[in-house]
Amino acid sequence: MSLQLLHISDSHLYSDPASLLKGIRPHDSFTAVLADAYRSFPVVDAVILGGDMAQDEQPETYHRLVSMLPDWQAPMMLTPGNHAALGYLSGTLIPALRARGAYSDRLLSGRWQIITLNSHHPGHISGLLPASELERLQQLLSASAGIHTLIALHHHPIPIGSRWLDEIDLVNRDALWEIVHKHSHVRALLCGHIHQSFDTIHDGVRVLGSPSTCVQFTPGKDNFALADISPGYRWLELLDDGNISTTVHRITGFIPPDLLNNDPY
Repeated sequence: MSLQLLHISDSHLYSDPASLLKGIRPHDSFTAVLADAYRSFPVVDAVILGGDMAQDEQPETYHRLVSMLPDWQAPMMLTPGNHAALGYLSGTLIPALRARGAYSDRLLSGRWQIITLNSHHPGHISGLLPASELERLQQLLSASAGIHTLIALHHHPIPIGSRWLDEIDLVNRDALWEIVHKHSHVRALLCGHIHQSFDTIHDGVRVLGSPSTCVQFTPGKDNFALADISPGYRWLELLDDGNISTTVHRITGFIPPDLLNNDPY
């Protein structure tokens, strides 16, 4: 028995659906991604909503986000990132997801567990896992030896080869990897933030990055660069033997009209 997940990340929504980001409407691209994901995967075991869901970090935007979600009968999980108002997340978004009957920061099912982490670093674009999150992760992993584990967070936990992005990654990633190295049942780390597909093995652990439902970043660049690629999302199947099958799905359209815009935020 395997688990099927969706990772839908970096939507950068505004409370006003007509608002533009880099020349495209995040509301429209998010709508198109959700439609494609629900059409392709109407039944899943969990949906991970990656960080930077609300560009303007307003409660109205979080309400709008929940109203846009398809009728997945599955737990919704969050990985707060740099664009995150934690007060509104806890007071608006999470209660709205609970009202749908589906919210969790840890899912344990069969041979797998999924643990989501909060890497929001107040006042910074880079990420930081606070001591409380690291302690929580340590405790959960220590209590679940033998259970295959996927850890999801927003900021990328290893360099990806883009200088400007690697300057705003997870600043205390060594502390995260120190915990991961103690627990051989950790199979993968899943992140957003990088607005591109990424898949590698680091110290025996798979590291996966997902595209944005909005604009995409060009891989391997020292400086900010938008990519001529459409938005997308990641599907994952967690297999009983600890392996992961995964594909990135993209919609069509929503290419920024000005790919030379060099202001990332």
